[in-house]
Amino acid sequence: MDYISGIETAFKTYIGEDSIDKLREAITDKPMILIAGDQLTGKSTQAKNLADFFDGSFHSVGALFREAAKNRGITVAEQAKLLLVERGIDVEIDYKTCQVITGANMNTELGVVEGRQPAYMGSFMASLGKENIIRLYLQCSIREQALRFLRREVGEDAYLAGKEQIPEKDYKNLQSLNTAIENLDIGQREEAMSEFMENQNRDEDDRHRYSGLYGFDYGNLKGYDIVLNTNDKEPETVFQEILEKLEESDFRTN
Repeated sequence: MDYISGIETAFKTYIGEDSIDKLREAITDKPMILIAGDQLTGKSTQAKNLADFFDGSFHSVGALFREAAKNRGITVAEQAKLLLVERGIDVEIDYKTCQVITGANMNTELGVVEGRQPAYMGSFMASLGKENIIRLYLQCSIREQALRFLRREVGEDAYLAGKEQIPEKDYKNLQSLNTAIENLDIGQREEAMSEFMENQNRDEDDRHRYSGLYGFDYGNLKGYDIVLNTNDKEPETVFQEILEKLEESDFRTN
């Protein structure tokens, strides 16, 4: 896996020559569940549910991002712009993610980490000797993401209207979906969906940036142990499916 060497090189360059040794020395035998996924698949909700279910601790990569911005004395939006030119910001957050995955500073016996890249950071930590890691990816269609965005930003009526009016088919890209959305007869459609498109484009930018920095695409499903499709499923159903998949796997919770 070429990206393993890419991560190691970046850590030594931006964090320090002894950064890898420090990670290796901090590794514990605490099990870690790492969750990534498409937008609006309920990653945070499921991660928190799992942490509660297993009496573990919940960790968010997004929180690390916000903490990094606070430490710099800038807003999250300002830091997001800096990502385009300052590679060290990504590396700093990824290194902190790896520190969490070691389990060294956890007060619980199990950790759950949610974000865009924790699974690939977990693979890197596995290369250093970390065991009992399982990597989950929650996915849903672009249509489903748009519907959930409408529910969150506009309301249940907009969600139901979109579900009825947006044709059920496999939209390959944002442009094809946007054509269907333009015909929606709901209030706040343009403002809400413009923000949705912006979020989707930001995700594409992040994937491109990570590919250039380390050589991996966190949307490549080969990097995960469990992949669940959440289309038309309520959070409770998804949670039960996750538990079933964990039970079927070799993952040990204690």
